[in-house]
Amino acid sequence: MTARTPDITLPEVVTYDGLPSGAHSLRVKRPDDAFQRLQTFLEACTEPVPLPSWTFEIYKGGPSEPTAQLSSFATELFGGPRRKAQTHTEWNVAAGSVNEALDALVGSDAVTTYGRSLAALTYSAPVRLIDPDTRAPYPGITPDAFGRFAVDGYGRRLGESGIRATLGNAASSLSLWLNLPADERLSSGARHLQDHLPFRLSAKHWRLWRPTRSGDSYRSNKIPSPIHLHNS
Repeated sequence: MTARTPDITLPEVVTYDGLPSGAHSLRVKRPDDAFQRLQTFLEACTEPVPLPSWTFEIYKGGPSEPTAQLSSFATELFGGPRRKAQTHTEWNVAAGSVNEALDALVGSDAVTTYGRSLAALTYSAPVRLIDPDTRAPYPGITPDAFGRFAVDGYGRRLGESGIRATLGNAASSLSLWLNLPADERLSSGARHLQDHLPFRLSAKHWRLWRPTRSGDSYRSNKIPSPIHLHNS
């Protein structure tokens, strides 16, 4: 008799996709206030990030004098730019220089000819969301648990949440890629996120990811907001 191969249950996961076109406004004018809102969310909902990425950007199309002043400030504090693009120049920012960068943004009210921030400080990092009941990261919600399945060509993977915050001198926003367990913890986890964000998460951006029958890939379907279900 041939021994029966044990069934392998592949995990499911629920995602919220607010990247990049679904970026949410942080709803404050001052970039230092936006920074505090970002910190509140990170501290309440995520495991500490050991090496987050900070960059400082100055955009083309702004008035010449403020542009020159900000460029001189950035070069003196951060060194040479990491890259120069058609739309902006970008510098790496050490964690110890973030407050000085924020002060420079607060001190400038200049905007580009399109009305966008002349300068911005951007935070980006992969994060692990925490279970509000245990105050620890959700076990099993990691890229390896989902076979490092690539959601798109931009480096996003199932099981790895990520955020990108842009703190500008005229406006600030937060983009989100969130991964939550697809079980009884989903509703409370989603509500915990909503309770610590200054904007309403969209009801249209939630998806349930299930493994295909072959077990080597994933497919997804839109689902109702678990936040709204929790409230009903």
